[in-house]
Amino acid sequence: MNARFILRQSFLFSLIFLLLATLFVSCKKRGQQTDVENSAEEKSDEELYSFYSPAEDDASWVEELLLHIEEERIAEELSKMEDSLTEYQIDEIPPEVSETEETAESEETQAEEKVFIGKNNEMRFFEYNNEILMPQYTEDGLIIIHSADGNVVRNFYNNDYQLVKKEEWKIASASDAKKLRSEIFVYSEETGKVIKKDILTDTDVETVNYNSDSSPVASVKYILKDEKRYLVMERNWFYDEQNRILKDEQKEYSYKDSVYDNKPVLFSKRYEYNYTNTDELNNEKDAEDTTENTTDNTAPIPPDSKYFENDVLKMQNQYTKKKGTYLTRIYFDSVFSVITYYEDDFRLRDEYYNNGRLFRTKVYERVGEGN
Repeated sequence: MNARFILRQSFLFSLIFLLLATLFVSCKKRGQQTDVENSAEEKSDEELYSFYSPAEDDASWVEELLLHIEEERIAEELSKMEDSLTEYQIDEIPPEVSETEETAESEETQAEEKVFIGKNNEMRFFEYNNEILMPQYTEDGLIIIHSADGNVVRNFYNNDYQLVKKEEWKIASASDAKKLRSEIFVYSEETGKVIKKDILTDTDVETVNYNSDSSPVASVKYILKDEKRYLVMERNWFYDEQNRILKDEQKEYSYKDSVYDNKPVLFSKRYEYNYTNTDELNNEKDAEDTTENTTDNTAPIPPDSKYFENDVLKMQNQYTKKKGTYLTRIYFDSVFSVITYYEDDFRLRDEYYNNGRLFRTKVYERVGEGN
């Protein structure tokens, strides 16, 4: 009896254990299947929304990004140099203030203009809309005042009608007037042309020297601090026999934390032009018989150029006789550089070089091509 009972109990336990084991395996398989399905769904979502694959990343975008950043940086530096050059150029236009001639005017013009004439038939005051032109006659010459929107310019002329001084003012009201800048001109007694100009503000002073063609050749700028002068910029220009600029060199001095007793840090920029290849190309272009006589065809080819920073070559441009067709080369260091080719001012391709070896090329398609 006891043996039978024990046998039945053993059989029952075995059956229960077998059922539990089967149920556990079934649940585990179902869980694994669910995980696989969920993983498949997640992978599908990743493929749908992910735009970056590490496996496909060869880092080519890094060089391209650096190229565009460096292009923008160098372009900004060159733009500063070119724009500032116009500030040094001399515009020797004599004042056009003389006896006023009576002319027929429309009713609209008469309503907008106000002209006052002096005893000797000299113009004393002229107003047009919000602009005012007022000459002042003195023993030393003539002063012409031009005002527009609170910005006032006073031009001082000697008796030979040479501009000897220029003042720029900001006048908000009778009690709020400030002189922003003054320019003083010195003339050659032999040629009557400007040979020097001093530029003065409340914070700095600059002296510019000119050649016989009234082109700037040297400039020195100081900042004024505690009644002392501290050098902040030197600039020199060099020209060929035709007064074409060959080199524009600028040295900037910065002082750490604006403490001018500290030794300044030098940063230099230099822009060099070469007209040898340009003259040959322009002569060839002029000798060719062109059927189209347009501005694009007759415009001169720019000179080849090089740009340096701290005496290290950073960029160069080389032109062909076809307008808008040229190449630029940007140097990141002594190893890595990029050459970009242009045609009709369209960017054709970028070539990436490492130690002089071409390792990558990117080609650009014009709009409409490749379709």
